[in-house]
Amino acid sequence: MIRVPTRHGHEATTLRRILGMAALGVAVPAWAEPISEADLIRRVLAAPIAVADLDAVEAQTRADRTSSSILDSPTVDARHEDVVGDATTTALGGSVTLDLGLSPLAGARASRLLADAGAHRRAAVALATACGVRADALELWAANLSVVASLDAQERLNRLLATMEAFEGAGESSAYDRDRTAMAVVAHRTEVDDWVGEAERLRALLTSLAGGEPVVDVVLATLSPAPGLDASLAELANHPALLSASLQAGAAKAQRTAAQLDQIPDLTVSGARRWEKTPTGNAQGFEFGGSVEVPWMNGDRAEARHQGAEHAAMEARRVRAEAELVGAVRGAHRRVAALAVAPAVASDPEAVWTAAMDRYISAETTLDELLQVAEAVEAARLAIVERQRLIRSAHLDLSCAVGRFPDPAIQSVVEEAAR
Repeated sequence: MIRVPTRHGHEATTLRRILGMAALGVAVPAWAEPISEADLIRRVLAAPIAVADLDAVEAQTRADRTSSSILDSPTVDARHEDVVGDATTTALGGSVTLDLGLSPLAGARASRLLADAGAHRRAAVALATACGVRADALELWAANLSVVASLDAQERLNRLLATMEAFEGAGESSAYDRDRTAMAVVAHRTEVDDWVGEAERLRALLTSLAGGEPVVDVVLATLSPAPGLDASLAELANHPALLSASLQAGAAKAQRTAAQLDQIPDLTVSGARRWEKTPTGNAQGFEFGGSVEVPWMNGDRAEARHQGAEHAAMEARRVRAEAELVGAVRGAHRRVAALAVAPAVASDPEAVWTAAMDRYISAETTLDELLQVAEAVEAARLAIVERQRLIRSAHLDLSCAVGRFPDPAIQSVVEEAAR
């Protein structure tokens, strides 16, 4: 079975990587301690980029929570009339419009649903950020291990070149073997530099996302067994993105209802205190009035149709999001199962290299065959790293599709940011 790289003696491993980077001319960061996935996600969620995203969701939630008033703003009326002669009328009063359809109640319900959706939308943003960070951290982890494997391969070729030079100087091999080995050393150096460059790119990316605090290496969380398919599909009911989409669809339906109720006539009631001066004397009294709005020409019918179309669109988005997540869960489960059984390895790659060197010294094999073994040994080590990356990537895809991480430390960080 393939053995998974472990973190035993991590301090020595980190030092080895730093020394390897220094040997390759790569700038060594002053801060070189590895960081856990939970701490990295916490830093990223507290950094300006993620904070801006979360604050934007919070601002939208506060705006959605503000619903329209049940009553329109009342009006204050003042009137003074002069007629022929000494008769005058002064009135001071006001009016209020009553929504006979009570559309503001439906609007208030829509606001409450949108506010509830905002809380889940914030959780969805935190989840998506954590998923992206974990994916980048996994790539950095694999790149760091690949750099180590490539550095070992480079050192192996360097030692072989030194051996070929010694053999050539002693007349035991030809200059061709020496030059052939030197060409392999130069060609492989480009591959090493490529791996180092990829690792540096990922470090720069995670450092930027973390607000500028250097990120050199990441200690990945312990890989937990994947839950059953039925349990994963059942957990989708709590996915923040689906909860948000469902509430948004409900809010769109309430807004459609409010637009339909707006087509019902409104009643405006007015009243005033009045004072009258006539040639025969002064008098005081009250006046009342009312009017009914006829909303046939004010565009409410078009607004109702628009809100109906918006509700249909939101419901379609919810159905699509649910179908996509179900497909993602099923696909991730199959991928996890496909990668669960690791292929057997006959022997340790390093032991194969040692045996190949012994065979070459004993003149049982050629230099080209020896170089092919060197390439195969490195490819085997890189394949071990790549397989573990693929396994972890499949588990991560499953967690992100379900909407919850099995590691309690990581899940608590996400939930804390979503509050």
